[in-house]
Amino acid sequence: MKRLLYTINFVVFYLGISNSVMAQAFLNGSFEINTAAACDYNMTNASFTTKMANSTAYGGGGELDIMQTTCPYGPSQFGTWFVGLAAPSGITDAFTTMLSAPLVAGTSYTMSFYDKGDIACCPPGMPVIIGISTVAGAAGTAVYTGPIPTGGVWNLRCFTFVAPNNGQHISISTAGPTRWSHVDHFVMGGTCPVVLPIEYVSFKSICQNNEVVLNWKAANERNNDYYTVERSVDGKNFMPIGKIIAERINTKATEYTFTDTSPLVELSYYRLAQTDFDGGSTYSAIISTEDCRSKLVGGFEVFPNPVNDALNINVQKFSPGCHLYIFNYCGEMVFEKAIESASDQIDLSGFTSGIYSIKIMGGETPYLKKFAKN
Repeated sequence: MKRLLYTINFVVFYLGISNSVMAQAFLNGSFEINTAAACDYNMTNASFTTKMANSTAYGGGGELDIMQTTCPYGPSQFGTWFVGLAAPSGITDAFTTMLSAPLVAGTSYTMSFYDKGDIACCPPGMPVIIGISTVAGAAGTAVYTGPIPTGGVWNLRCFTFVAPNNGQHISISTAGPTRWSHVDHFVMGGTCPVVLPIEYVSFKSICQNNEVVLNWKAANERNNDYYTVERSVDGKNFMPIGKIIAERINTKATEYTFTDTSPLVELSYYRLAQTDFDGGSTYSAIISTEDCRSKLVGGFEVFPNPVNDALNINVQKFSPGCHLYIFNYCGEMVFEKAIESASDQIDLSGFTSGIYSIKIMGGETPYLKKFAKN
């Protein structure tokens, strides 16, 4: 009995270590792991990627800097090294840096980093944009846009966001024009030292009279200036379609409404960009709304959308002989099956991320919808 008890204790201890290792952390968040020269300026994307561990450059600027505290543009905020991003001719530098494990879509996380503006050339600097990407060296879905950095002074930026996908790469870029901004010491987790401006209680959309009505409820709005409603056709590239002034200083939950009077004639994605009085922005979770006209004529529904692994399908007018087809973004059929009941579920765990179309045939009228795979 003693030997058995010791074995059980050992297994429990081992599993605890495994869970700790899987927690998300930056592999090179302070940029200390690199092979750069003391002051490596104006590097191409290929050169930066080769020299900076766990990072991949992709911006169009081609002037990334890896610098030490002793460089003319120093000091660093943490350790010895930091990175400078430029925007020559308004085309910004950008790179991704890697986490130890992928984020979980729909889960809240806290991230912090430091930025400062370059005082030797072209102050005051450009706002830093943080995104979540599923691919190294590619722009991610933006979750934070900072204020204008202070020239020569490191400032802590700390924010909470909802992961829009299962990305393992954090994209770091800036907004033009031609200015230089420095970044250092990226950290996942912890608690921000200031109260966050708002808390999203809910965010949803409904179809009404061929229009999309967005409703959201926010609590504890302390430094909130306004909301920008943004819309996208692919869940990645968003455009502003409206602006709502916030209640400003409010400790109670406040409800807001915005109507998209000219919605897209297809699956649409919406998110909210919340802007503080100091110019910093954070983003809500992304929600989707199907073509409102499709909802009026019936057919079938799919959920959740976006989907991670299992897609549920409810056929409103089921009849024997129905067939289901799934097509990728290029129009190629990637899945086919006969539908045997009004409710079904499809395993999409083997599908790559992207936009898909799903068609159901069972009579004279085919029904078509779109969905996004995370």
